Amino acid sequence: MTAASPSGAGRSGGPRIDPLLADRVTEAVLLAGLPVAYGGHGPGVHLRPARPLDDADDCAGLLAVHWEPGPRLAAAAAAGLPGQPVASARLIVTGGMTNALAEFLPDFGITVVPGRDGGETRVGGFTGPLPAGGRGVPAPPPAGSAPLELGIGTDVVDAVRRSAALAGLPVADHLYAPGITLGPCRPADDGDDTTGVADLGWNPPRRMSAVADGGTPAAEQAARLRAAVRDAMRHAIGSVLGACGLEARWRRPAGLPAQLRAYGPAQRPPVGR
Repeated sequence: MTAASPSGAGRSGGPRIDPLLADRVTEAVLLAGLPVAYGGHGPGVHLRPARPLDDADDCAGLLAVHWEPGPRLAAAAAAGLPGQPVASARLIVTGGMTNALAEFLPDFGITVVPGRDGGETRVGGFTGPLPAGGRGVPAPPPAGSAPLELGIGTDVVDAVRRSAALAGLPVADHLYAPGITLGPCRPADDGDDTTGVADLGWNPPRRMSAVADGGTPAAEQAARLRAAVRDAMRHAIGSVLGACGLEARWRRPAGLPAQLRAYGPAQRPPVGR
């Protein structure tokens, strides 16, 4: 599964993507549950040859990874001026998701090379076999309740879906489905009213979870990968969805796991409804 060559990668004498490296990165991204922008089009992870920052930057063989938001945000940002809210939102989305990639790709055996002076994030190779993540057709996920059935407010569900579409991220239909999950939010104390509020999380595709929840020797490794992906994505989606018009805040109640709470639409979304 080779990511399509980016613009300029297939011309004679131009930079080319290492197909084995591109396959490894693509497989890791798909196992994490993120879309890949094949051919350099559409939202998701873009892969292209790294570009030198200066004459001393030897980036031969390195691959740049970049996140492209949803088409509505990308088009609005391209039509606006630098410094406007929509342009800032795009920068936050792109930066947040690229940071998430840099956070979990090393767990898949992929070497990440941070960009210098705010430059592109690069990958420079991989080691070992592809970590366990399930090949073949996994069993379907367990049935789960939809967010509205869990008591989450309609305005919260709509705001999460709208913001995720701007960012280019999938939203899970229920707690066991892949994408951004919306679960009920446990109150931190008696005065903490969480009626209608969602606790946001992330699920990778079923083929990773099927291995992680199974009884095979690969289960422990797959569970570590799933935890790494979930942590990286939760770190990202609060700021990413917040930039796209969701009111989201972290809450760390004593004695409970940290919660990424979604309260509904923000007053000033970057792109009009």
